[in-house]
Amino acid sequence: MEVKNPQVAVLCNNEVFELLKKTQENTKLIGGMNHSTILYEVNKYLEQRACAEQNPNKIREFLIKLKHMPINLSKKEKLMLVNDPPDSVLRLSLGIKDFYDRLSEPETEMLLFATKKFSGEFQIITKQELVEEEEEEEENN
Repeated sequence: MEVKNPQVAVLCNNEVFELLKKTQENTKLIGGMNHSTILYEVNKYLEQRACAEQNPNKIREFLIKLKHMPINLSKKEKLMLVNDPPDSVLRLSLGIKDFYDRLSEPETEMLLFATKKFSGEFQIITKQELVEEEEEEEENN
């Protein structure tokens, strides 16, 4: 037997997480105790990652947004951004090859903003909320 194409496609963590949730129901049919333990451990790990809160529509929208950016990212770099959305320039630079040569500062900020928005970390704060926070801090001091 010859392997023609060793990697036709890659799965993001969200796809793996969804597959594991489906297969956990059928673990008795698939294998024994070792298989169940592996499924359990991987499932627990993925529950704590960003993929647990993602859905296919959110991922699709993020990938479309990346496609329309003036930044040319490889499939593996996009997969890294989906699987583990960076929250700082340092983490962003670790996942993109030749980061400092390929991206300008505005492109870096644009990409970081998009990943923070995708991961739900970025929140739009209105002026009213900002004023209320400052008033609370003044009252506490």
